[in-house]
Parts: sequence; structure tokens; C-alpha cells
Amino acid sequence: MDIETETDIERLRQVAKLQDQQLRRAAGEVERLAAEIAKLKGTPVSQELRLAVAQMNGETPKPHIPKDKRKAKRRRSKAGPTPQPQLPKSQQLFELDEADKTCPSCGGELRPMEGQTEDSELIDVIEVQYTLTEVKRQKYSCRCGCMETAEGPARTQPGGRYSLDFGVKVATDKYGHHLPLERQVRVMKAAGLNVTSQTLWKQVEAIARWAKPTWRALKEQALRQGIIGLDQTGWPRLDDKSKKKWQMWCITTPKIVYHTIRDDKSAATFLDLVGDYDGYIVCDDLGTHLAGARGSPGVELVGCWAHIYRKFEEASADFPQAEVAMRLIHDLYEIDRLSAPEELAATRDLWSRMILDELYQWMTTVPVLTTTKLGKAIKHTLKLKERLWRLVDDPNVWLDNNPTERSIRGPVVGRRNHFGSKSKRGTEAASVLYSLVETAKLNKLDPKKYIHAVVEAAQRNSGVVTMPWDLASA
Repeated sequence: MDIETETDIERLRQVAKLQDQQLRRAAGEVERLAAEIAKLKGTPVSQELRLAVAQMNGETPKPHIPKDKRKAKRRRSKAGPTPQPQLPKSQQLFELDEADKTCPSCGGELRPMEGQTEDSELIDVIEVQYTLTEVKRQKYSCRCGCMETAEGPARTQPGGRYSLDFGVKVATDKYGHHLPLERQVRVMKAAGLNVTSQTLWKQVEAIARWAKPTWRALKEQALRQGIIGLDQTGWPRLDDKSKKKWQMWCITTPKIVYHTIRDDKSAATFLDLVGDYDGYIVCDDLGTHLAGARGSPGVELVGCWAHIYRKFEEASADFPQAEVAMRLIHDLYEIDRLSAPEELAATRDLWSRMILDELYQWMTTVPVLTTTKLGKAIKHTLKLKERLWRLVDDPNVWLDNNPTERSIRGPVVGRRNHFGSKSKRGTEAASVLYSLVETAKLNKLDPKKYIHAVVEAAQRNSGVVTMPWDLASA
């Protein structure tokens, strides 16, 4: 593009954005190198250099004041009470006992000063309390002989002894806060409730059973999107540790997290999960993904630039030239960050394409052995070139699969605490409840409230589905 003759304001604005970014990066590099030279020489960075760097950054140059001539300034302390907007608020008035209402000076009566109190804040805790409630449901009759009984409280299981609130708490404590059932048993015993882990498991299983229609709907809704993330991680099996681990698969969209635990991470499992999907799948470089995609004509795999960046970052310790690739990948992210959604297609087509061309040119000309860390990083990137370069053809393509990796962290932390599952029923409950917990968090909902709403709606109308945005708009 010839800047002298270009008349498209939008294209010129994009040029200005990128030039400003490159100029700031150059200024930072100049300042870093100057500081290294000054350190080697044992002399301070020159005033002229400081002014030049400031001007390159578009800043108003400030005179350099030697440290010994600067006025000492006290740093403002950031200490203080942290705001607590989510906590319920209450007031409590503390008064003197009758015996203390005598003036210590003259022996007269101390009277309250109207409207005068010394105020402060106190964060307190209300311990969890378990109660045994005797439920009485009133019966009614008509002269005609008809009889009705008032509805009772919501329970985890019809006719069961435990409330729905109790069951939801057990489930969210395990799958949201990673508290094994045995640990919950000990906590409850300390609060006066005697219960077994088997009883708690029955509550969890019932909650998962009620929530299963919503869990299935989350997957169906996710597979209607034009792009999804896919990842998997091992899930220990406690029934027979000599057997291979199960695999927890994770499918994500910007609003949905769907977990399911399967026997393996084979191409057959890939096809069973997403074989009918039509769109982009962002995933890592697993051979079974590629094999599965070949058997699914609607699937197009997309590479993850975060994985590529990490490979060059690992190589940079021994090969500083890897920072060239890291800088260019960083620029891809900056272009996306600076572009409005309606501009992304144009900026990617223009600037991201230029950056990718520069990266490809560098990778194919840099002298390095393929057996080194840098050589392996380049070889891996070139192998995935088709998947990684898809971003310039469609603005909806994600740069990386980080959202899916974040969504799978909860189960990873959970398996360190409760070590996996003992049975297929256990894997099903974990799949359902981790899906609901992570989806709630993604939509900024309290997981406990979301699961409660899902189960309560399903109990009123068997099979009904409650999506998180239904709850948010209620």
C-alpha cells in the first residue's frame, strides 16, 4: 500500500495503529540496549537518549534529575479495608451494662448521647448449621369427600430425608470446591450431623440424574456454534488401578462448558462426540484428532497459537533468536486486541497475513538444526501451518484454545483431591456436575444457585432444561 496516494481513511488508521505499536516496541528495545551498554561501561544512560525514547513513545520529555537531588517522597500506603460489596450487611448496637453506667469521675449516671456512636466494621462468620425439621403437611377435605394435602419442601429425592439445598451443597462442595465426600462427612460430624459418605453419594447421584437433560442440552447447544474448543485429560479409575485411565473430554464455547468422561481418547471417541459437527474445532496436535477429523467431513481443525508460543519460549533460553517468533506471535494477539469486532476481518486479512508471511519467511531461512529445541518448534509450527493460518480467512477463528484449558482446570484440581471415580455412575455424575459448575462460572452465576434452579425445574416438570442465560434473564 502506498501511503502517499492511499485515500481510504480506515486503512490509513490501521497503518497508524501498527506503526505506533512497532515504534513503541523499538523504543523499548533501544532503551533496554542502552541500559545494558551503560551497565557495562559503568556510566548512566545519557539524558539525550532518555529524551529521544520519550519522544518516540509520544510522551512529553521530562528532565532527568539525579537520584541524590530528588526530593524524598513517601509512598502512599495501599493498606486499608478491602471493599465487600457481596456480603449482606447488618447493624449491631453495643451498650454498657447497667453496672457500668456510673461515671468513674463523679459517680453520676451515664446517659446515652442521642445519635452519637463510635462506628467500625466487623467481618464475622455464621457457622453452617444442620437442623432436623419436623415437616407437617396440612390436610384438607371437602364435603364431597375430596382431600388435598399441602406441598412440602423441595427434597433431593421424592420422599427422601434430605432437602434439595442439602443435596446441592454436597454436590457443589465436591465438584465446585473439591471437597471429597469423606472430608464432608467429618465436617458434618463436627457440626453435629452423623452421616455416611454413601448417603452423601446418593444425594450427588440424584442431583446429577435430575440435571442430566440440561447437561445433554449444553452439548447440543455447543455443537450448533460455528467454532468450539476441544481438549481432554486423564481421569483416574479407582475400581481397578491396573487398567488404563478414563479420559475426560471438554467442549467449550464462550458460554458453555461440556465435560464427559469416556474410556479413551481415540479417533472413534472423537467421532462419537463431534463426528456430526460442522465447523471449526480448536484443539492440540493429537493424532486421534486428525484421524477423527478425516472421518468427519464437516470438521475443520484449528491450531492453537498459545501452544506454539510456549514451544518458542522454551527454546529461547538456549536460542535467543526464538524471540523473533515470540514477538511476531505477540503481534497477532495485539492486532486482535486493538481491532473492533467489525474490523477484525479486514485487519487480519491485511496485518495478520503480513505477520504470518514474515514468520514463515523467518522459519524457512533461519539456520538451525532440526534436532534442537528451536528446530523442533519451527518444524512443529510448519507441520501445523494449514491449521494455524486459518485465522486470516475467518475472523471467528480463535487464536488459541486457552478457554478450554481454563475450563478443564476445575476437574484437574478435583482429581487431586478425590482421586477420580470408582464406577461408570461416578464418571457420569462427575461429567454432569463439572459441566454445570464450569458453565455457571463462565456465565458469572453462582454454581450452587444454578444447579438448584436446574434440579428444581426438572422436579416440577420432568426432562425440562434450564440454560444459564435463562436464569440470568429471569
